[in-house]
Amino acid sequence: MKKISNKNASTYVENKTPFKANNLSADFENGSFVVRSYKHYPIFIFNNGQWFENNDRYSVSTAKQMTQSGYSIRPNAIKKSTEELRAMINEGKKEDSSLKFMNAFLKLGDITSDKNETIADKVNYKQKIVFATMRANIPQWEMPNDWDKISNEDKLKRLTKLEEVI
Repeated sequence: MKKISNKNASTYVENKTPFKANNLSADFENGSFVVRSYKHYPIFIFNNGQWFENNDRYSVSTAKQMTQSGYSIRPNAIKKSTEELRAMINEGKKEDSSLKFMNAFLKLGDITSDKNETIADKVNYKQKIVFATMRANIPQWEMPNDWDKISNEDKLKRLTKLEEVI
């Protein structure tokens, strides 16, 4: 990670480029670009195409870091509390880890499956894992409209394709 001075941080923040400066740093965390003061205090987050600014204030030095690192993004940033920003960072972690677990269980099923297992058995195993993960992460999620109408071969192709993209 590049070591820079605080006065040059704004360019790095605007371009979402990780850096370390004097008690100021930025890096990608769980799908968000996070700018931190003193390694723990999130001052800016770029998440889902939007900048967010910490609305809480702690010290004069942190306020100066916010001015130095965020003057180009602050006019369009949405203000949030420290707690809200941390929740945004942790939400990305939750989604990421559940998808990783889903993928691991799908691969485990492939490794431990019986050679004589039917396509219907493979679909049933993968479907249970994928659908449960989707429901856990997206409460309003519904299975595809044509799911009950397509063949097990097509279901297996879709489920296998999902494994490839995760």
